[in-house]
Amino acid sequence: MTNLRKTTIILALLAILALAPFSAAAQGLTPFQVVDRVRAQWQGTSFHCIVSLDVTQAGETRSYKVEVWSQGDEYGLLRFLAPEADAGSGYLTIGDDVWYYAPAAGKAISLPGFAMGDSLFGSGPALEDLLHGTLSDKYGAEYVLDGTDYVITLTPLPDSPVVYGSLVVRVRDDFALLSIVYNDQRGDVLRTATFSDYIMKDGRALPTLMTIEERNGDLTVERLDNPEFGVAIDPAVFTVGYLEAGL
Repeated sequence: MTNLRKTTIILALLAILALAPFSAAAQGLTPFQVVDRVRAQWQGTSFHCIVSLDVTQAGETRSYKVEVWSQGDEYGLLRFLAPEADAGSGYLTIGDDVWYYAPAAGKAISLPGFAMGDSLFGSGPALEDLLHGTLSDKYGAEYVLDGTDYVITLTPLPDSPVVYGSLVVRVRDDFALLSIVYNDQRGDVLRTATFSDYIMKDGRALPTLMTIEERNGDLTVERLDNPEFGVAIDPAVFTVGYLEAGL
């Protein structure tokens, strides 16, 4: 083989390697660093969005619209915009503390921390899902590579106020979510969320359509409208007074 041919082959191989995505293992990332990158894609330092939901239970579909704000893992606010019967009600989370407010009650009530993991509609997404806090630091993590996808298994840390026995999270090589499987304490599947309709937003690939299937067949379709990351949120938003204002 001539030197010229050898050089050509080497340059071609280098070009292929340069274009190939770096795996987490190749980058020397720990499981927690992988989760941090996924969280940065999905949640960011702050998040604001209008979310539309179609919830189908026992063959009947109900539609909701909510507005959500979150600041890291510590602060979150969710307020119902529609239907009219639920408008103005909402949830506030600060750390492990949760409050619920309904205009008819006139005052916010405190809920136990595990309410973050309860389905808001009897099935479908939980409060922490809608606030993009599912991938919290309350879980230990490990991952394996499946082709170019990363498959991350999250298990609750001791005494963490979470309801899931484990989460199995599949993400692309750019750390964008593909699916989450929610398991109960016995390892049985409770629900499966699949993500699609990706857009580029602030330099990140973001799924704007989520389909959540319960093990009993109930289905929730969740759509994000104009998601914003890294927005400045007034600290007053994350207060009981703001929640009770029902704005």
